[in-house]
Amino acid sequence: MSQADITRAEAEVAAAREKLLGSAHALQARLKPSVLADDALKVAREKGQEVAADAVRAVKQRPVISSAAAIGLAAFVARKPIARLFGMWRSKDK
Repeated sequence: MSQADITRAEAEVAAAREKLLGSAHALQARLKPSVLADDALKVAREKGQEVAADAVRAVKQRPVISSAAAIGLAAFVARKPIARLFGMWRSKDK
């Protein structure tokens, strides 16, 4: 092996080492908790926008069914106050 071969091999090793260190630094930057949290938030926001768009599309296609479902959900959520209201009316009738 000549001195030129050794010098060329050392240069290749140095270049490979720099490339590896650059990749390691880039990986460290991407694995920071703040970067991971930002990425997760971006993905969740995009998915939420897709779901909202699908919901709007479904409501536009079937407004009667969507209205009935919304009324049913509202009645379910407000079932206790509605029950109290009917209870007050019953007690006044007696």
